[in-house]
Amino acid sequence: MTEMVIRRAVRNDLPRIVELFGQVDELHRDALPWLFRKLDEPRPLEVLESFITDPDRTALVATDLAGSPPAGVLFIMIRELSKAPIICPARVAEIDTLVVDRSSRRQGIGRGLVRAALHWAHDVRATRTELGVYEFNEEARIFWESMGFASLFRRMCKHDVP
Repeated sequence: MTEMVIRRAVRNDLPRIVELFGQVDELHRDALPWLFRKLDEPRPLEVLESFITDPDRTALVATDLAGSPPAGVLFIMIRELSKAPIICPARVAEIDTLVVDRSSRRQGIGRGLVRAALHWAHDVRATRTELGVYEFNEEARIFWESMGFASLFRRMCKHDVP
Protein backbone atom coordinates (compact mmCIF):
# COMPACT_ATOMS: atom_id res chain seq x y z
CA MET A 1 0.00 0.00 0.00
CA THR A 2 1.24 3.47 -0.80
CA GLU A 3 0.51 6.22 1.70
CA MET A 4 -2.12 4.93 4.11
CA VAL A 5 -5.31 6.80 4.97
CA ILE A 6 -7.38 5.76 8.00
CA ARG A 7 -10.97 6.94 7.92
CA ARG A 8 -14.40 6.02 9.21
CA ALA A 9 -16.15 3.46 7.06
CA VAL A 10 -19.11 4.43 4.88
CA ARG A 11 -21.88 2.26 3.47
CA ASN A 12 -20.02 1.88 0.16
CA ASP A 13 -17.23 0.09 2.08
CA LEU A 14 -19.55 -2.66 3.34
CA PRO A 15 -19.05 -5.16 0.47
CA ARG A 16 -15.27 -5.00 0.97
CA ILE A 17 -15.69 -5.23 4.76
CA VAL A 18 -17.75 -8.40 4.26
CA GLU A 19 -14.86 -9.83 2.16
CA LEU A 20 -12.35 -8.97 4.90
CA PHE A 21 -14.56 -10.56 7.55
CA GLY A 22 -14.57 -13.69 5.37
CA GLN A 23 -10.80 -13.96 5.86
CA VAL A 24 -10.96 -13.74 9.65
CA ASP A 25 -13.99 -16.05 9.76
CA GLU A 26 -12.07 -18.66 7.74
CA LEU A 27 -9.10 -18.40 10.09
CA HIS A 28 -11.34 -19.02 13.10
CA ARG A 29 -13.26 -21.87 11.42
CA ASP A 30 -10.02 -23.63 10.44
CA ALA A 31 -8.62 -23.37 13.97
CA LEU A 32 -11.81 -24.04 15.94
CA PRO A 33 -14.33 -25.88 13.73
CA TRP A 34 -16.28 -27.04 16.79
CA LEU A 35 -16.99 -23.39 17.66
CA PHE A 36 -17.22 -21.51 14.36
CA ARG A 37 -19.46 -22.48 11.46
CA LYS A 38 -19.60 -21.37 7.87
CA LEU A 39 -22.33 -18.83 7.37
CA ASP A 40 -24.84 -19.44 4.59
CA GLU A 41 -24.95 -15.70 3.97
CA PRO A 42 -22.53 -12.91 4.85
CA ARG A 43 -22.89 -11.09 8.13
CA PRO A 44 -26.13 -9.15 8.34
CA LEU A 45 -25.68 -5.69 6.85
CA GLU A 46 -27.75 -4.08 9.63
CA VAL A 47 -25.17 -5.24 12.19
CA LEU A 48 -22.28 -3.94 10.08
CA GLU A 49 -24.16 -0.70 9.37
CA SER A 50 -24.59 -0.10 13.09
CA PHE A 51 -20.82 0.48 13.24
CA ILE A 52 -21.29 3.28 10.71
CA THR A 53 -24.41 4.92 12.18
CA ASP A 54 -24.30 4.34 15.97
CA PRO A 55 -22.31 7.03 17.85
CA ASP A 56 -21.09 4.42 20.39
CA ARG A 57 -19.60 2.25 17.62
CA THR A 58 -17.30 2.86 14.72
CA ALA A 59 -15.70 1.01 11.85
CA LEU A 60 -12.35 2.32 10.67
CA VAL A 61 -10.86 1.38 7.33
CA ALA A 62 -7.37 1.67 5.90
CA THR A 63 -7.10 2.65 2.27
CA ASP A 64 -4.74 4.71 0.14
CA LEU A 65 -4.85 8.24 -1.28
CA ALA A 66 -6.26 6.90 -4.56
CA GLY A 67 -9.28 5.52 -2.71
CA SER A 68 -8.58 1.85 -3.35
CA PRO A 69 -10.84 -0.67 -1.59
CA PRO A 70 -9.94 -0.93 2.10
CA ALA A 71 -6.99 -3.19 2.91
CA GLY A 72 -8.03 -3.42 6.55
CA VAL A 73 -10.90 -2.73 8.91
CA LEU A 74 -11.28 -2.36 12.67
CA PHE A 75 -14.60 -2.42 14.55
CA ILE A 76 -14.75 -0.83 18.00
CA MET A 77 -17.65 -0.11 20.36
CA ILE A 78 -18.38 1.33 23.78
CA ARG A 79 -19.61 -0.83 26.68
CA GLU A 80 -20.79 0.69 29.93
CA LEU A 81 -19.76 -1.40 32.95
CA SER A 82 -21.93 -0.79 35.98
CA LYS A 83 -24.04 -3.89 36.61
CA ALA A 84 -21.90 -5.96 39.01
CA PRO A 85 -21.54 -4.23 42.40
CA ILE A 86 -17.93 -5.41 42.81
CA ILE A 87 -16.80 -4.04 39.41
CA CYS A 88 -15.88 -0.37 39.21
CA PRO A 89 -18.17 1.43 36.76
CA ALA A 90 -16.34 2.22 33.53
CA ARG A 91 -16.85 3.29 29.96
CA VAL A 92 -14.86 0.66 28.05
CA ALA A 93 -13.97 0.76 24.37
CA GLU A 94 -13.92 -2.80 23.05
CA ILE A 95 -12.14 -3.68 19.85
CA ASP A 96 -14.44 -6.24 18.31
CA THR A 97 -12.58 -7.15 15.12
CA LEU A 98 -9.38 -6.21 13.33
CA VAL A 99 -8.72 -7.65 9.87
CA VAL A 100 -5.95 -6.78 7.45
CA ASP A 101 -6.09 -8.39 4.02
CA ARG A 102 -3.60 -11.25 3.73
CA SER A 103 -1.82 -9.51 0.84
CA SER A 104 -1.37 -6.28 2.81
CA ARG A 105 0.00 -7.49 6.13
CA ARG A 106 3.25 -6.31 7.71
CA GLN A 107 2.90 -2.82 6.23
CA GLY A 108 1.72 -0.99 9.36
CA ILE A 109 -1.97 -1.11 8.46
CA GLY A 110 -3.02 -2.89 11.66
CA ARG A 111 -0.95 -0.51 13.77
CA GLY A 112 -2.48 2.49 12.01
CA LEU A 113 -6.00 1.18 12.56
CA VAL A 114 -5.33 0.47 16.25
CA ARG A 115 -3.84 3.93 16.82
CA ALA A 116 -6.89 5.52 15.19
CA ALA A 117 -9.18 3.33 17.32
CA LEU A 118 -7.38 4.39 20.49
CA HIS A 119 -7.81 8.04 19.51
CA TRP A 120 -11.52 7.42 18.89
CA ALA A 121 -11.79 5.72 22.31
CA HIS A 122 -10.15 8.73 23.94
CA ASP A 123 -12.42 11.14 22.08
CA VAL A 124 -15.57 9.32 23.27
CA ARG A 125 -14.21 9.31 26.83
CA ALA A 126 -13.53 5.61 27.27
CA THR A 127 -11.56 4.84 30.40
CA ARG A 128 -9.76 1.88 28.80
CA THR A 129 -9.72 -0.26 25.67
CA GLU A 130 -10.16 -4.03 25.75
CA LEU A 131 -10.29 -6.85 23.23
CA GLY A 132 -10.40 -10.62 23.02
CA VAL A 133 -7.93 -12.85 21.23
CA TYR A 134 -8.19 -16.62 20.83
CA GLU A 135 -5.37 -18.70 22.29
CA PHE A 136 -4.62 -20.41 18.95
CA ASN A 137 -3.87 -17.07 17.30
CA GLU A 138 -0.34 -16.51 18.51
CA GLU A 139 0.41 -14.03 15.73
CA ALA A 140 -2.50 -11.83 16.88
CA ARG A 141 -1.52 -12.14 20.54
CA ILE A 142 2.04 -11.04 19.76
CA PHE A 143 0.69 -8.12 17.69
CA TRP A 144 -1.60 -6.95 20.48
CA GLU A 145 1.17 -7.23 23.07
CA SER A 146 3.41 -5.13 20.80
CA MET A 147 0.66 -2.48 20.83
CA GLY A 148 0.75 -2.37 24.65
CA PHE A 149 -2.18 -4.67 25.46
CA ALA A 150 -1.84 -7.22 28.26
CA SER A 151 -3.99 -10.16 29.35
CA LEU A 152 -6.64 -9.28 31.88
CA PHE A 153 -8.25 -12.70 32.37
CA ARG A 154 -8.44 -16.07 30.65
CA ARG A 155 -11.69 -17.80 29.64
CA MET A 156 -11.45 -21.58 29.67
CA CYS A 157 -13.79 -24.34 28.48
CA LYS A 158 -14.33 -28.07 28.90
CA HIS A 159 -16.03 -30.09 26.19
CA ASP A 160 -16.93 -33.34 27.97
CA VAL A 161 -19.56 -32.03 30.40
CA PRO A 162 -21.13 -34.96 32.36
